[in-house]
Amino acid sequence: MLNRPEWRDSDHCPAIARVVSAALHDANPVVRMQAAYAARAVHADADAAHRAAAVGELLLAERDTNVRMVLLDQLAADSAAAPATVDAILERLVDGDPDRQVAGILTYLALVPRTPFASRLIERWCADASAHPQAVQSFVQHARSYLRPPADAGQIRAFRLLDTTAHAVLAQWTRYAGEHRAEVLSDDQLAELRGAAGTADDIAQQIYFASGAFDDKRGRQGPSGDDLTGFADLAFPVLAKCAALRHPHSIHQAVETMIFLAPVDEARALHGVAEAIPADGPYASESLAGDLVIPYLQRLLAEQRPLVLHDERGVASFRHLLATFAVAGNQAALTLAYTFADVFR
Repeated sequence: MLNRPEWRDSDHCPAIARVVSAALHDANPVVRMQAAYAARAVHADADAAHRAAAVGELLLAERDTNVRMVLLDQLAADSAAAPATVDAILERLVDGDPDRQVAGILTYLALVPRTPFASRLIERWCADASAHPQAVQSFVQHARSYLRPPADAGQIRAFRLLDTTAHAVLAQWTRYAGEHRAEVLSDDQLAELRGAAGTADDIAQQIYFASGAFDDKRGRQGPSGDDLTGFADLAFPVLAKCAALRHPHSIHQAVETMIFLAPVDEARALHGVAEAIPADGPYASESLAGDLVIPYLQRLLAEQRPLVLHDERGVASFRHLLATFAVAGNQAALTLAYTFADVFR
């Protein structure tokens, strides 16, 4: 009732507020949870900082998981209006790596108002991703909405943190000098590598969705023009690091996004795709890979002939891709190689 304007503005509001306030401290967690949905409304006349502080104190004292979830939503509602207060509450609340709900609030605070605690914590997660796999996963997934064009300070910060994370997981992946076999590594080391690959997958996937590539595939309107140009400038370095793990799924997500962004800068995209796909890895033998890359090469031959037939670096990148898929037995690549044999001279 307290959340409904007609009751909140009525003469009954003080009495209702007293009942809700009492219920917020009831011994029964079910009663507290129901009252928690109106925790902000109890303090509707206070400014955002005082309201967030009051809700925060309830949150800090609460031990029931379900009640805490409701109170966190109430606290998050004042993140924009009182970011410093919410940040201070979370600094007192967080002990270790938080759950996904808390990570979502921290992501907003770190990327938009750049509050001190949230910024320091997420910077630490991203720089040492292997030590905080669940927290990093939550951050990467929450970051997607801040990656989408148009460009703003939040987008730039989100990409910078993803680049830091991708750098950390690439270093983690290459720590064992290419020896990724189960008989060589311990269970803990294998788990660490799986975590690194999973994080790279998550990063590449979120950038893929944020780019508009998925929307374009479904026939939906996505970003374009200058918005996509700025996005591509930020995305390509991060995608390259994700693909550098040489994990097929990460490569595919990165390459699919690069191809979607190719019209922004065809040469950059061609070289990025060529660097992402190793000549001796398993990726080129997968049908999904061929279905993605070979039509892209065919488009380049039709629309970007100077780049792929006359530009020295362009020829090298095109030749690498065509040869890689031909050696992997892709029939369309073999046909294309024979049709445009000049590429191999």
